[in-house]
Amino acid sequence: MLMLIWKNITRRRAQSALTVTIAMLTVMVFVTVFGVFQTVNQGLALSRKRLGADAVLIPRYATADGSDLLFTAIPENIYMPAEVLEQAKELTGIASMTPQFYCQTLALSCCEPGEEARIIGYDSSSDFILQPYLSESSQDGITPDELIVGRNFEDDDLVGYNYLVLGKKFKVVDMLEPTGTGMDSTMFMDIRTAQDMCLESEVLREDWQDRDPHDYISVIMIRFADGVDPQAFVQQVEESGIDAKCILTGDTISSLQSQLDVIMKIMFALWAASFLIAILALVGRFNALARERRKEIGLLRAMGLKRLQVFGLIIGETCTMALMGGILGSAAALCCMNPVIHLLEDAFKLSSSVWTGPLALLCGGFGIVLAVLLGFLAAIVPAWKSASMDPQAAITQGEVN
Repeated sequence: MLMLIWKNITRRRAQSALTVTIAMLTVMVFVTVFGVFQTVNQGLALSRKRLGADAVLIPRYATADGSDLLFTAIPENIYMPAEVLEQAKELTGIASMTPQFYCQTLALSCCEPGEEARIIGYDSSSDFILQPYLSESSQDGITPDELIVGRNFEDDDLVGYNYLVLGKKFKVVDMLEPTGTGMDSTMFMDIRTAQDMCLESEVLREDWQDRDPHDYISVIMIRFADGVDPQAFVQQVEESGIDAKCILTGDTISSLQSQLDVIMKIMFALWAASFLIAILALVGRFNALARERRKEIGLLRAMGLKRLQVFGLIIGETCTMALMGGILGSAAALCCMNPVIHLLEDAFKLSSSVWTGPLALLCGGFGIVLAVLLGFLAAIVPAWKSASMDPQAAITQGEVN
């Protein structure tokens, strides 16, 4: 039976190729949409879980928004007086807080990052953001000549080697696990080292001619105590008079989730329409093919094949062609996923760190299963009609291909 199925497919090459192409295009669109959906949802879930902070205090007049700070590594040169940290300690409802200082690299030689990247100086004595993702050797802090990098730095063997940042050599001592946030594309160093670099670097020094970077911080990451109302805390910050404003990480993630949910619903609706069109197109093709094969089917019945065997033969042919289309469509979609995810990163400030091999296999597997289902649904009615024909009538009315 398997050999007969394969021969029937190969001797109708043009018709088979068209069926495979329809299945391939349908599956390609599905796998792309499904892959984006999984990446977005897993990325946001990972961000919500691993971000660590419930709120971020930033300079009162800073123009940066929460999604820029949390989901990208775009350099943000925002600063506020260091005494804001002492003022923030007077606020109620805070379980822990830690300051961070931002500076940036520049797109220079091959020995440095190939594009602008955010450098964050963190305070190891109060840090709770990096702590869960650090190896045991980095738990107690790092020295002024050591560096920690996010997972998006491509070379997994970077740990233990030297890395040149703005003309200064650092030893990479740790690489963070994926977080789904801008931390994945960020370099971390001791906060005083980052402040020192603003004076040591010829490029950055120009912005600090009349100021001492040691007197400034960029943001304060805050973790709430149990039972704190986030909106009440925001109002407390506004009424306190400190030179900072509060961004709630939960609100930022929820806002981004809402925007992406609308887009994903539209994408799935468009795909559902294409799936229906594909089924209708294949039903029409298989009906026409069944009429062409009447005499062939009649001869098979006359030779002793039962209705279920003929039904299984036709379903086997269509599902085999759909399977071929599913494999090709899934492979094509997976090859296109990286550019698609990079577009999402640029448009919606998402991290691609969750797009992994297992997730790619999951999406591709769903695409192949969907292709077989598409072939089965499109062929079941024509196949049953063909199998139910009277052998003698089929031989009289049909032509052998």
